[in-house]
Amino acid sequence: MSPRLPTSRAYWNLRAEQVMDRVFSDGERTLEAVQVQVREVKAPPPASASTPTSSSKDTQPSPRVLISLLVLTLIGVLGTLTLGLQWWSAQQALQRERNLALIEKLRQRTPDTPPAETATEIQDAQEPIPAPPVIQQLEPVTIPIRSLPLPAETEPTPAQVESAAATVPVTPEPLLVGVVHGGGGQGSAIFQVGEQSLSAAPGESIGNSGWSLRSVTANGAVIERGGTSRSLSVGGAF
Repeated sequence: MSPRLPTSRAYWNLRAEQVMDRVFSDGERTLEAVQVQVREVKAPPPASASTPTSSSKDTQPSPRVLISLLVLTLIGVLGTLTLGLQWWSAQQALQRERNLALIEKLRQRTPDTPPAETATEIQDAQEPIPAPPVIQQLEPVTIPIRSLPLPAETEPTPAQVESAAATVPVTPEPLLVGVVHGGGGQGSAIFQVGEQSLSAAPGESIGNSGWSLRSVTANGAVIERGGTSRSLSVGGAF
């Protein structure tokens, strides 16, 4: 049989005290002095400036890599365009085939023989056109017209002559008011025609009087109408 362990409380308290005594007795031991030697250690030299540049160069891509990427991109774009063009041409060819098939079906459905209406129209066109009926010509009818005698010419009476002369408007004679003489028959003249004052140069007409200025002198002017000429002075004629 195995030995029986004591279970009394006093026993375990005694064992605990013994263990505590051993622990504290070990801590009270005197410590021996230890000599420590201190040595100066030189600091490592600082890293050179070339190190970060080399690392930065390593991080940046090389021109060859960029060129290769650009070439690959262009190849991809060209490939996409080529595929798109091929697809479009295939769609166009398919559409043409469909149209041709539809035209063939329509040709097969239409009959080869012309319809009966077309034949009848051709026969009608070959028939001669009937001549129009003869129109009877009517004979002209003559109507006698009696010629009336012309009225005899009568001479106008003096009263009619006076009334006709009264109806004809009488243009007033031009009255020379002033002369602007330039020498050699040149210049201009100022005339009074009725209630209007007009200025005329040699060769110009004087208003509605029918007279035209022929030449200008130092003290007067010469006017003409219908081949007749008249000399005027300032304020009258002479």
